[in-house]
Amino acid sequence: MAQQKWQVDGPRIIEVGDAQERVAALQVAIVGGHVGVVTHDDSPVARLEVAEVEGPPLTVSWDGRTLRVLHGKDATDSVIAALRRLIEEPGRHRAEVSLSMPAHARTTISTVSASVVAGGLRAGLTVNTVSGEVALHDVSGRTKLNTVSGAAECVGLDGDVKLNTVSGAITVQDSRIGAAKLNTVSGEITLDLRNGRATLASNSVSGDVTVRAPYTGYAVAATSATGQVVVDGRLLAKGRSPGTLTDGDGSLQISANSVSGSVVVLRAAASGPPTPQDAPPNGDRAGRPDHGDQGEHTAYPQDRPAGTHPHDGLSTGDAGDHTAYPQEPSA
Repeated sequence: MAQQKWQVDGPRIIEVGDAQERVAALQVAIVGGHVGVVTHDDSPVARLEVAEVEGPPLTVSWDGRTLRVLHGKDATDSVIAALRRLIEEPGRHRAEVSLSMPAHARTTISTVSASVVAGGLRAGLTVNTVSGEVALHDVSGRTKLNTVSGAAECVGLDGDVKLNTVSGAITVQDSRIGAAKLNTVSGEITLDLRNGRATLASNSVSGDVTVRAPYTGYAVAATSATGQVVVDGRLLAKGRSPGTLTDGDGSLQISANSVSGSVVVLRAAASGPPTPQDAPPNGDRAGRPDHGDQGEHTAYPQDRPAGTHPHDGLSTGDAGDHTAYPQEPSA
């Protein structure tokens, strides 16, 4: 079909898609305001509701497969180029948009300061923002989140994740994640997982990384110059050479590098019988710590005292603190 295009400078509702031309992808790029995305399974139609527009009109386009909602974007611009141009232009640029999408539409949302709320997506999600707050819930597939200073709260993710932040805090709760790549400068990243079998790679300058999962064992390789690395109550010696800690079946595998940020791994109680993903191989049960681990500084009891979960007031000590339970800075 020929591409359809609308210029929207005020409140308006647009619907696209049908049984022959299903909406397979969504791209949204705005500067300020708000983007909300919900999903449905009973229709191939996507519904866009624009509540407010300030500055240039929104350009909405539909090519029979992809729905694009872009603030002032020309056809020849890339999304990033359009946002950069809008930032440099004088005046206020703001839009309030809500979308109801088929659940399996691949979705990318980019903003400068606009907040993002999205949920119910089943084909993954990419969110890019400078300072906008992000709230994601019930998202399946690969999730990518890039933020400079905007905080992000994610609940009910299911799939692999890639989280990048400069100073914004990212919290992931009640999620099932197979593989995660975490990169932070000074922002804190917290993962609270439902599954104990996962592979995590973390890089941090001064931001703290906390992982809580119902693992039956772990294999941790970490390097930290002045930050603390604590795994299930065991403190890894500081230094520039990689140290390792292992236990049980190694179901939770973590590779971590930091300069002054701390890495804390906590054992959560299992919420139910293990799934095939979480079950230890060959029916093995979690073993006791291997006393031949390299880089171990000292040992502490496996069970942590009450109130040491990151959401129960855990805080981070200074770079020279040798306590086994670093505390997270208060908000």
